[in-house]
Amino acid sequence: MKNYGEELAYWYLRFNGFFVLDNFVYHQTPHNRNGDADLLAIRLPHVKEPIGGNIDDWDEKLFSYLKDYDVLGVLCEVKTGPRADLTRAFEHQKVKYALNRIGFSKFEVKEMLSTNDNYFILQCNRKQFLKLVVSEHKVQNTDTFLTFSLEHIENFIYRRIDTYIRQKYNARHFFPSSLIQYMMYRKDKEKRYRIDSDE
Repeated sequence: MKNYGEELAYWYLRFNGFFVLDNFVYHQTPHNRNGDADLLAIRLPHVKEPIGGNIDDWDEKLFSYLKDYDVLGVLCEVKTGPRADLTRAFEHQKVKYALNRIGFSKFEVKEMLSTNDNYFILQCNRKQFLKLVVSEHKVQNTDTFLTFSLEHIENFIYRRIDTYIRQKYNARHFFPSSLIQYMMYRKDKEKRYRIDSDE
C-alpha cells in the first residue's frame, strides 16, 4: 500500500465483500506499457459473514449501480493530489489486461470492451466490471468511470466499525493495517466517551 488514500479504498472494498489485490502490475506486452493499478478486486454474489457481511452492511451508494451479477470486478484508481491525471488510468489495453486477470472468458472480454468501453460499468450477461476512481479532491464527472470521494469511503468505514464496534475493536490487532487499527481504536474511544458522558 502506498498511501492513506489507497489504504482506505482497499478497506472500503474489503468491507464491501471484495477480495482485493493492491498495486496490480501491468506487465509490458506488445500492446501495453509497464505500470500498475492501485487496486483490482473481485466479488461473488452471495458474500456472507456473521460480522459485517450481512445484506444491510454493504454500501448502498455503491450497490445502487451494481445489480444482478454473478461475478463483479473492480479496477480502482485512488488520487489524493489536487491535480489528478486520469487520462491513462482506464486505457483500453489496461482494462483488457485487468479483465483477463479477473478471469473473464475471451468472449466476455471482447463483448465488454466492444459494447461498453466508454461506460463506467462493463457488462456481459451477468458479469460486470466497474471502473472506479476514489479522489480526495473534486474530479469532474465522466461516463467512463464512477467517482467516489475519499470522505465517502472514510465515512463508510467508520460506520461499519461503529456498527460492530465491540467485535472490531476486540479483533483490531488481527487486521494487518495500523490505519484501520487506529480507526477502530478511535471509534471505541468515542463510544466510551459517550457512555461516560451519559452517566
